[in-house]
Amino acid sequence: MTEYEECGQIIKKHLPICEKAFSSLPLKNRRAAWAVLALFHQAEQLADLTELALFEQAAEAFLTGTSPGGFLWGALSDAGRQFTLEEEPFCEFIAGQKQDREKETYDELDELLMYAYQTGGAIGLLILPICARRNQEKLRNAAVSLGVAIQLTRLLRDIETDERQKKRLPRQVMKQFGYTEEELSSHTVNKAFINVWEYIAFEAEAYYEEAAEAMPLFPLYSQSAVNELASRYQTQLKEIRNRLSQA
Repeated sequence: MTEYEECGQIIKKHLPICEKAFSSLPLKNRRAAWAVLALFHQAEQLADLTELALFEQAAEAFLTGTSPGGFLWGALSDAGRQFTLEEEPFCEFIAGQKQDREKETYDELDELLMYAYQTGGAIGLLILPICARRNQEKLRNAAVSLGVAIQLTRLLRDIETDERQKKRLPRQVMKQFGYTEEELSSHTVNKAFINVWEYIAFEAEAYYEEAAEAMPLFPLYSQSAVNELASRYQTQLKEIRNRLSQA
């Protein structure tokens, strides 16, 4: 199995929406996207700051042109040679992972949006050159907005079962609608929870709209893939909303 194929297996298992959406990309673009998305997944799975520190060391070696070894970095090195992955969003992504692990809870909505920007938005910028060789400056905001929207959607999808997502639910928003820590811990779905959920869903939908405005600027070889990615996650939002309305 090649380095790219190992990345592809990770995406197929853990990020099936991305795997299906990007399946229409040309092979070299699709494989490069697998590598970036595998970076996202592997970093998200790190248990603590100690593991993250080792991951950060490997990332720093990668950025200086020294291969840290392993299929992920090998695939990313090849993707970088073909598509010129930017260093700044790479560093932003690592910083976002670190700050997330340092926080016990998120207080303000702005903290959640910053997390979504540093993680999902940064991944969007890393994938941008893979999906568009031209118009990259005009597409940067769209790439960030779509990445932020997807991260917010993932939170809203997994909030009832994922402890990591629970800590990211802004406590001020919970307080605003009267949703308590005890209710969050016991997976209580009530009117207060739905109001909190909708408050964040409104933000996600606004970011999807921002991304949609620039979709026509993506080239034909990637436009359908990016559109499908956004559509699949937006569908998840609608499905969750329908389920909550029946709770």
